[in-house]
Amino acid sequence: MLSDHEWKTLREVERRILTEDPEFARSFESSAHSLRREHLDGVGLTIFLVSGLLLSALLLVIGSLGGAVAFAITTGLIWWAWHHSVTTGQQAP
Repeated sequence: MLSDHEWKTLREVERRILTEDPEFARSFESSAHSLRREHLDGVGLTIFLVSGLLLSALLLVIGSLGGAVAFAITTGLIWWAWHHSVTTGQQAP
């Protein structure tokens, strides 16, 4: 975590960059807009969900009912948090 002095220094550096070279600062903004979570849809999300379900099934076969349920619930909660953050982010201006 940054101290107050470090925050002030960071803001001053940002202000100078924006003043001296606004095109440089815009290049970071355009890069940030091009980095979307859309690439996590499809294959990445499918691999995550299938892996979570397979590990839950493996724990169930081994005989750990509690572990299987806990892993399945954790996988579901992580998916829900990811899905909720994506849908919330798409609705924001």
